[in-house]
Amino acid sequence: MSLWPKREQAPPLWRVFCTEWLSLSRTKTEQWWQALTASGWSRAATLRSTVLGQRVLATDWQQVVRLYTDHMAPGELIARLEDLILEGRLSPVQGRRIKEHVLRLTDRTGQWKGV
Repeated sequence: MSLWPKREQAPPLWRVFCTEWLSLSRTKTEQWWQALTASGWSRAATLRSTVLGQRVLATDWQQVVRLYTDHMAPGELIARLEDLILEGRLSPVQGRRIKEHVLRLTDRTGQWKGV
């Protein structure tokens, strides 16, 4: 029996999205994933399940694009970050830093720039 519980490592899709698209550090990427994993709230669980399900379901690029434009749209991610802060899974400082990265890539209509 381990003194420290084993943490679920962020899946490759999440790591690529966060580090390559959002330009988050590995630390922030893992903090966000650990918060999603620890959350008991349904909207966080839905996002986590959607990301995990893409490993199996993403058979073409259109499905991956749909994930980014629907479930991982800027407004959706900001709402999930707010949930994680309210639930105490992310500190307000952590959440605000991640939100800044999301907002930098968001256009005036609330969609990802260039998508």
